Amino acid sequence: MHETVIASSLLKIVTEEAIKQNKNLCIDEIHIKVGLLNCIEPETVKGCFEILAENTAAQKAKIFIERIPLTGFCHDCKKNISINKRHFACPLCHNTDVDWQGGNEMQITSIKVHENNNEEKK
Repeated sequence: MHETVIASSLLKIVTEEAIKQNKNLCIDEIHIKVGLLNCIEPETVKGCFEILAENTAAQKAKIFIERIPLTGFCHDCKKNISINKRHFACPLCHNTDVDWQGGNEMQITSIKVHENNNEEKK
């Protein structure tokens, strides 16, 4: 299950970044973008992250995952296209002679934090 590895890496990145900024930061939200060809199950990543984040600065963090469309160039209609589902044909002419680009991206786009105060430690 590679979602566990992804969740673990995500936790490491966001907690290290928060600590660099201020040792008393708590992570509220994590926004990531994932390419259409990345075979991850968003709910599984969220579940794994929740378990791994227990007793860390990210223990209450919510993860928001946005899928990035796959883009390409259709040789038949000579247009740049994009798709949001894994149906690898031009949505305009239905030709399969398309040069696809990307699709495997995964990036953290933002991290929302707040400063931990003494009341949260109780």
